[in-house]
Amino acid sequence: MPGFSFAALECGIKYENRLDFALLFSEKPCNAAGAFTTNKIFAAPVRLCRERIGKPVHGILVNANNANACTGDEGYRNVERLTRETASMLGVPENSLLAASTGVIGVQLPVKKMIAAISRFREKLSPAQGKLIPRAIMTTDTYPKECAFSFSCADREYTVAGAAKGVGMIAPNMATLLAFIITDMPARKSDLNAIFKRAVGASFNAITIDGDMSTNDTAIILSPISDSPVTSAEGLASFEEALMAVMTRLAELLVRDGEGATKYVTVSVSGAKNDDDARLAARAVSQSPLVKTALFGNDPNWGRIACAAGYSGAIIEERCLSIAINGITLLSRGIPVPFDKAAMSENLSQKDISITVELGMGNGNAVYYTSDISYEYVKINAEYTT
Repeated sequence: MPGFSFAALECGIKYENRLDFALLFSEKPCNAAGAFTTNKIFAAPVRLCRERIGKPVHGILVNANNANACTGDEGYRNVERLTRETASMLGVPENSLLAASTGVIGVQLPVKKMIAAISRFREKLSPAQGKLIPRAIMTTDTYPKECAFSFSCADREYTVAGAAKGVGMIAPNMATLLAFIITDMPARKSDLNAIFKRAVGASFNAITIDGDMSTNDTAIILSPISDSPVTSAEGLASFEEALMAVMTRLAELLVRDGEGATKYVTVSVSGAKNDDDARLAARAVSQSPLVKTALFGNDPNWGRIACAAGYSGAIIEERCLSIAINGITLLSRGIPVPFDKAAMSENLSQKDISITVELGMGNGNAVYYTSDISYEYVKINAEYTT
């Protein structure tokens, strides 16, 4: 993409011979918008980003395999030093670099090793290195996640491109992940903030793997600062459509690669009293361990779905509740519908599953995306730090 260059290194932050240190850089200063974990225990790079996101931004420094979370003042000084050294090498203001980390909590960064590697960024920076960024940010991901869409505006073509990581410790607001989005379309800071917030709400804040929120969740978008930004309603609408396409695709890839996941599940709630109630019900069903284990076992146990919706906090009446799986109604307005359990179990062996919950209380709607929980999920997380 014009204006952006990238670099990725094998720094040995935790493992040898593995990309784990990366830089996204723009020669021109950019407007930035971000969304971060709402966990009250948050990592040093999250603190740094919150402090700098309102200023012009030239780039993002990213490392994998060490979260730099629960590392105290030393952890914050370390990320300050890393961005300072990188900014000096690039010839840009120190506070114009953001940072993000992912990996094990409670371990200090190997700062000396990382600073020694920074000089190598300059020789590697190029647009072609962009393809390495999705790999350099992976931890337990099994494949890199990237997406790009182009769109036209005022007789010009622009692009939105993004990369993301995260397959476990995923829960909405914010979903556990790192995500970096860039566009060559210049947008005003206020427009970028508003559009990005809406896109996050419909994508990264609508997925859940296990209901656990991380200390490091970070999603950032960069757009070049210009004297003539795109401000037309038509242009901004085209940009938002492309951004939504990129972010929803990344969100889908995150869920499909959920730790040990064997199924991709869409949970649609309609007929809620309002959208907030719909989101409560959709999230409860999506995060229920009993629902997710039933899906793994091909068990059409709609009672677990009803139970989760019932404790979600949404206004619900049993006589109005209907539930369907893969388009097959199992509960209709509070009355169980007879079905062939063997056939239904076979139906649930598909990789893509849809759960539809109709509350019958109003016009509120919400859609969440989740996965099942398997034996492999337990194994991965039982051995994560050992």
